[in-house]
Amino acid sequence: MSLLALLLSSLLFFSGFAAAGIYAPDCSLSWEWTFNTLGQNACTVAAFMMSTCSGGSFTINALPGPSYSYSGPSGSDDTDLCKCNTIAYSLLSACDACQGAEWISWAEYKYNCTTVLVPSEFPNPVPAGTSVPLWALIDVTVEGTWDPIEAAIVGDSPELGPGTIIG
Repeated sequence: MSLLALLLSSLLFFSGFAAAGIYAPDCSLSWEWTFNTLGQNACTVAAFMMSTCSGGSFTINALPGPSYSYSGPSGSDDTDLCKCNTIAYSLLSACDACQGAEWISWAEYKYNCTTVLVPSEFPNPVPAGTSVPLWALIDVTVEGTWDPIEAAIVGDSPELGPGTIIG
């Protein structure tokens, strides 16, 4: 295999997911300001974070179209603290936005959660292989929704790296 073919196959292999067991959709580059310094979009960061409650793997499927959005936990994941928190909500809202979709309110997202962590808290340390942008820690309970303008103003620095306990 030529060097060029090897490089291209590596690029294609890694464009669909960030690491073994972490699968997330691509995002529009117009939302690149939401990416972390590792070049991971909000969908990928969300998958990494949620993987900490599911044995290290997690899949976020691409939205089928702009009239769809990610819903909050329901059914067996009503008790999943990796989903029932404002950080997961903010990351998934940005994941909606970067795919050209609207996002739901915080009240709709947390509706089925049996327990919700206090704002800007996460149940497990940031896993290896990712970092969490600062904008994901904004307290969305104040406005009741994720606000991309506020998130852009807050920005991504300083990011919270692997092993960081959030909360």
